[in-house]
Amino acid sequence: MAQWARLSGKHWRKPRHEVLGYPDPHGERSLRQAIAAHLRLNRGIACEWQQVFVVAGAQQAFQLIAATLLDPGDKVWFENPGAIGARNSLIQSGAELVPVPVDEAGIVVEEGVRRAPAFRLAFVTPAHQQPLGAKMSLERRLALLEAAESSGGWIIEDDWDGEFCFQGAPMATLTSIDRSGRVIYVGTFSKTLFPSLRLGFLVAPPHLVEQIGICLDAFSPGVPTALQGIVADFIVEGHFATHVRRMRKLYQERYQALEEAVREQLAPDLEVVPTQTGMHTVAFLRPGLDAVAMTRMASRRGVTVAPISRFCLEPIARDGLVLGFSGFTPAEIRAGVLDLRHCIRELAELGAGAAYWTGDSAGMVLSREPNSP
Repeated sequence: MAQWARLSGKHWRKPRHEVLGYPDPHGERSLRQAIAAHLRLNRGIACEWQQVFVVAGAQQAFQLIAATLLDPGDKVWFENPGAIGARNSLIQSGAELVPVPVDEAGIVVEEGVRRAPAFRLAFVTPAHQQPLGAKMSLERRLALLEAAESSGGWIIEDDWDGEFCFQGAPMATLTSIDRSGRVIYVGTFSKTLFPSLRLGFLVAPPHLVEQIGICLDAFSPGVPTALQGIVADFIVEGHFATHVRRMRKLYQERYQALEEAVREQLAPDLEVVPTQTGMHTVAFLRPGLDAVAMTRMASRRGVTVAPISRFCLEPIARDGLVLGFSGFTPAEIRAGVLDLRHCIRELAELGAGAAYWTGDSAGMVLSREPNSP
């Protein structure tokens, strides 16, 4: 925060016309150059700064891509379960979302081909699947790229928390092995720095740069100039890389605290899925426990969790809870786990007859049989 305050002061002391006028809808050159350099060095993406566009968060990136590439009724492969924000943006475009199941190797490409061979767009989270946490295997990545090339489709790679790999080096991006220019890479500083920035970016393949630029010129007011300058200097001066390294270590400690507390206090009712990346993991519930009822009861105790079914376009075989750990100390995590244990006891006392939310009113299709085999 001290470095941030120093850089803020530096930029707000610049001439008025540099910080108070309309920003470039494509993003300030200094930040685009800083992002491109960071991606080349840390994410293996060989891009020029002209391919980088700065937007007001990943949500705007998804909306921009949809506006540029999709017509109403176009088929879009979407991971099931998958990221809620991206799902809502793509639904808003009028596209037809085709739910494609996910397993331990990522999106099941052959099932996507079976359901919609002529897809226009595929949305994936290869580094750390949202929400299940799987890393997409190389075999699946190559199959996905081949499917996109065959259909003439595009791929959104949402690298929303791939920077936070706390065991070994971060996994190579899908974009870094794309030889046909089918992948659009989306990143966000809302996760790597802080949410109130509302700052994200996308990297367009060379033959989409002109189209993306035209769309931004048409409807984007741009992101505040001074804010972009602050982030650019934060990256160039090395503070961003230092921050990410620090957070990787911190998140690993917090994940270990969660994993240990759940194993000691909640087994066999909850089975934590191991993770090496990101800010959350999932825990599957034993048959007979209702994830939505658990979520409601935990909320009354001040603990926020989410049922996996909330992320689904169609029912899944086994439900569970999405558990965040990045924003809490180990002591707070252990206290939250104890609250979940009390919730399980209360549910056992209440019995299985209570009604639970199905999600229909929110436009979702969720399982009527939580945790069915």
